[in-house]
Amino acid sequence: MKDLLVRFDRRLNAVFRFCLVLLALVLSAVMVAAAFLRYFTDQSLPAVEEVSILLGVWIYFISMIVVTRDRGHLTGGVLELLDIGNGGRRAIRFINDLIGLLVMGVFLFYTIEYLLFVYKIGRKSTNMNLSTTVWVAAAVVGFFFMFAYKIRDLFFCENAVAECDGLSRPVGSEVKG
Repeated sequence: MKDLLVRFDRRLNAVFRFCLVLLALVLSAVMVAAAFLRYFTDQSLPAVEEVSILLGVWIYFISMIVVTRDRGHLTGGVLELLDIGNGGRRAIRFINDLIGLLVMGVFLFYTIEYLLFVYKIGRKSTNMNLSTTVWVAAAVVGFFFMFAYKIRDLFFCENAVAECDGLSRPVGSEVKG
């Protein structure tokens, strides 16, 4: 079962990273096309603002997932300056992850609530006439996977993904040397 979850996590990570590259390329192409049309043909794409915001929102939340998975968030070096030992550092990391989990849980709850509200009223975008649930769904997906990775960090791994990518160690294993 554990091997299945590790393989699923690796494939999911590859999908997220592929989506980031693809969405960034599409966003770049849309921006180049919009600039070309505006300055060389005096015409414009009517929905370019909506498309760019939609792509940007999805890029943002998928990036949040990838960074949370890899524990790549910027953190201060104050913890490394303190001489508190490994147990103290683990306790501080645990508290940090617990607070992060609670915050993400609250955000996930209210984002799902907002998604259901937007779906219920049937709100559509101005130019593309696309349901705005597509925009809000990016936040739901982002917070859901961030929440899942924080649970993994808190209860299954000492520091990130353990065997998933080789950057981390399972709980209880110590570095020798």
